[in-house]
Amino acid sequence: MSASGELPIGEVARRAGVRPSAVRYYESPGLISPDRRKGGKRVYDEDAVERLVLISFAKNLGFTLGDIQLLLTGFAAGTRPNARWSTIAETKLVELEAMSRRIDLMRAALQRISQCGCSDLDECARGIAAKSCR
Repeated sequence: MSASGELPIGEVARRAGVRPSAVRYYESPGLISPDRRKGGKRVYDEDAVERLVLISFAKNLGFTLGDIQLLLTGFAAGTRPNARWSTIAETKLVELEAMSRRIDLMRAALQRISQCGCSDLDECARGIAAKSCR
């Protein structure tokens, strides 16, 4: 086990529930950083684990890497978390509404084509092109 506050990359990854490659990946754009190097190896503190958990949470919500960068580094110092989250959430909610409408259209189209009465795919193509597919 490592000394208090000195976590090797594998331990950070394990505690955060990610792979070591993810730790390096998020380090690349500056979303996390090692506390220091010891013997040429990255050494992290507990803050890196917490930051990775936050990144994973945002990623699971569908946030892009750009969204996550904005959340973590795109606001003035001292900006409260709720202001950060709500700014990004507004955009995400608009995106979700557009996705929801697309899903509704896809569902209706799939239900319609699953009851296709065409004799062959060429007839389907003509019906789709004419927007009169049965």
